[in-house]
Amino acid sequence: LQRALEISEEASFQVTVRRSTSLSAADLEATDVVVLNDIRFPQGATGDRLRRFVEGGGGLLLVLGERSAWQTGLEEILPGRFGPARDHTRGAARLGYLDYSHPVFELFGGPRGGDFARARFFRSRNLEVSPEGRVLARFDDGAIALAERRLGEGYVLVWTSTMDAFWNDLAVQPVFLPFIHQLMRHLGGYRERVPWFTTGQVLDLSDPAGMVFVA
Repeated sequence: LQRALEISEEASFQVTVRRSTSLSAADLEATDVVVLNDIRFPQGATGDRLRRFVEGGGGLLLVLGERSAWQTGLEEILPGRFGPARDHTRGAARLGYLDYSHPVFELFGGPRGGDFARARFFRSRNLEVSPEGRVLARFDDGAIALAERRLGEGYVLVWTSTMDAFWNDLAVQPVFLPFIHQLMRHLGGYRERVPWFTTGQVLDLSDPAGMVFVA
C-alpha cells in the first residue's frame, strides 16, 4: 500500500507510516487521509480526534484484516458492522459488482478501464451495511467488498479484505495502483479544477471546489 502511493507520476502523495495508533491534533492537521491498515480502531481521545477529523472534511480508510476487531461505538462512524473473517466458498471469490457512478470507480468504467475480475479473494470479513452506508463493491458471492459512509464533511471507506497479498492477490493486478490512487483522491477531497467551459458543457454549481473562476 505504501509503495503504491509513492508511485505517482504527479508525485501527489506524501506518505507517513506510524506503527502506533496514537495520533495528535498536529498529526491530523498535516494530513488529508488516514488509513487504518489491519489494526484496531483507536479508542479514547485518539478515536474522538479521528472522528472530528472526518467530520471536518478528512478521509478515513479502514482496511480489515486479522487484527481488526469490532468495538462498541463504531456503528456511529463506519458504514456498517463487520464480523469475523471467513474463507470464501469455492476457494476464492472475485469482484462481481462495482459502482461505476462513484468517483472511486468511474475511471474504470470504460472499455479499457481495467479488469478487477482477475483478482482472487480468499478471505474477507462480513459487513452488514447500515442505512447510512453505501455499497460500492461486492464479491461474486454477494458479500460486500467496499462500503462508504458520509460523516459530516468527510467520508469513511471500509475495505473488507487486506491490501497486501495475504488474503487476496489484488496487489499484483494492474488495476491496483490506479485503484489506490482513486481511493486517496476521493477521500482527500481532490477535484480536478476546470479552467474554462465550452458551449454545451454542463456546469455543476453544486461543486464549486472543482471550478476555478477567472475574472
